[in-house]
Amino acid sequence: MKNKFVIALAAVSLFALAGCGESEQKTETPPATTEAPAPAPAPAPTAVEPAKPMTAQDAMKTIKEQAATMTAEQKQAAVETARKAAEEAAKAAGQTADQVKAAADAAEKAIKDALGVQ
Repeated sequence: MKNKFVIALAAVSLFALAGCGESEQKTETPPATTEAPAPAPAPAPTAVEPAKPMTAQDAMKTIKEQAATMTAEQKQAAVETARKAAEEAAKAAGQTADQVKAAADAAEKAIKDALGVQ
């Protein structure tokens, strides 16, 4: 049962960290022109490969890689988010208050270990 929580926690943590990460895409507005450009031809459809499922080990590796670029505040926010998500998941599963606390504690420990927070 703890294994399921650790995997769920890793996934939740990954999503929390991914949402906090900075986007490398920058938008630039082109200068205004008086002439209307000709419409570009539609790109040919390409085959999109389905996303591969992420294992718990892959999730933890990704979290550790992202942790290197996070500030202390972002890491603390990720810890709080992971703890809250674990508590909510345990409550939704109908667990007792002790089990909810244990799940939250385990989530907090796992994310702190992954982020290198003391």
